[in-house]
Amino acid sequence: RPPMPEDLVQQIEPIHAAIRAAGWPLLMVDGVEADDVIGTLATAAAVDGINTLISTGDKDLTQLVGPQVRWYNTMSNELLDEAGGEAKFGVPPNKVDGVPGVPKCGPKTAVKWLEQYGSLDGIIAHADEIGGVVGQNLRDHLAFLPLGRKLVTVASDLSNLPAPKALTATDRDRETLRGLYTRYEFRTWLRDLDSPASDSGTSEASPVAAALPGTVPVSYETV
Repeated sequence: RPPMPEDLVQQIEPIHAAIRAAGWPLLMVDGVEADDVIGTLATAAAVDGINTLISTGDKDLTQLVGPQVRWYNTMSNELLDEAGGEAKFGVPPNKVDGVPGVPKCGPKTAVKWLEQYGSLDGIIAHADEIGGVVGQNLRDHLAFLPLGRKLVTVASDLSNLPAPKALTATDRDRETLRGLYTRYEFRTWLRDLDSPASDSGTSEASPVAAALPGTVPVSYETV
């Protein structure tokens, strides 16, 4: 992968500071993919009977969707439960395998194989039965498929993570938030910080509006 853009690198620490000041628990585990931390916490939460919403645009995490786990993409406003996931991908969320490596095998072919053989392991076991060019492509890439699946499968069994119920919100640090909002010109959030609704957590401030600068004079000429 190419390195993270420098503009994005500079945003990470302020975001972390704002999360902590807002009273939300922030969890980072060295040497572990964030997806696997999310997968482990979401799975443990479901076992504990906690309804869970995973907010991300990463479709790999749709494989975690279940009776108590939903997936939400804030960029597209798309919300998936089990039925929505199956309608979108053609298979239940727990069978979503975005495994690369078989040329000419698109989503429709993959869904047909999964419906016929039940799982990726079933497809591998019956690879000799699949005809045509795509069947030969499958057989040519059988050695890669287990690794490909491992790379895209979200882990749900990491050890040494806190229990979901231990990750609780605390009171906000208003002065730290005030400093951050002032420095980064989040004017709407800054005004909202001292409003009565802010204490009840019912503020309707828009994150998008908060990130926009105030009205400034402009001058332009159409060429």
